[in-house]
Amino acid sequence: MKLAVQSAGASHKGMVRSLNEDGLLSMELSSLEGTESMFFGLYAVADGVGGCEGGEIASSVALRVLAASIAKSLLLPILRPDAQSLNRESVLQVLAKGVEAANNEVYNQAQAKGNNMGTTLAVVLVVNDTAYIANIGDSRIYLLEGEQLRQVTTDHSFVAGLVAAGEITRDQIYTHPRRNIITRCLGMQRDMEVDIFVEELKSGDSLLICSDGLWEMVRDDKINQVLLQSRSPQCACEGLVELANQNGGIDNVSVIIFKRGA
Repeated sequence: MKLAVQSAGASHKGMVRSLNEDGLLSMELSSLEGTESMFFGLYAVADGVGGCEGGEIASSVALRVLAASIAKSLLLPILRPDAQSLNRESVLQVLAKGVEAANNEVYNQAQAKGNNMGTTLAVVLVVNDTAYIANIGDSRIYLLEGEQLRQVTTDHSFVAGLVAAGEITRDQIYTHPRRNIITRCLGMQRDMEVDIFVEELKSGDSLLICSDGLWEMVRDDKINQVLLQSRSPQCACEGLVELANQNGGIDNVSVIIFKRGA
């Protein structure tokens, strides 16, 4: 039986910025042979940094290179007649390789242009019931299990470091004067550490990928409420973007939602 999934996305420049430096990526591949089914989904949000110096270029480049790398290393090989079975380690290697390729290309272009462009990256690679997750920067990935929303990723930011050290509370992140300083992003340096997570998805679970333009404007409890009350992932994406703009929209806001069906 084919795996039932839903996915959607939305993005807006916000109420203050004149340019949308966010980028969204969504790719899906499913196959059904007899009683055997396979599903692959690649979803990512990249939030460019560098302003007019190329933030929007960095996010676009990162997503294109990521997609090409994973398609070449994972999707095309599994379509071959002699395809070998996948295991967790091989998928994690493919994901890490894709992020590394994206970082290298952004870094190389920044060096060639002589600017400081870069981008955050939050990516989910779904293989059947398993979500392989990677992030760098302060774009976030949440998992909704039942009625409980949980942040899977950890922000790579100055204020997140203060929270970890016990110097400020989690609520103080939203008002701290240095809340916009990130400590890691693609393109910052040639060798960049990326966080990797693995989550097993159950029927009804949802993954939300977003730029900081969402979570800075809409608190987690409200995000949870919108996800639970929306008729579909598309309605939830559009509702969250609208709510972020209603609350000030000081940054670009982007959202992707993936829902595992029955």
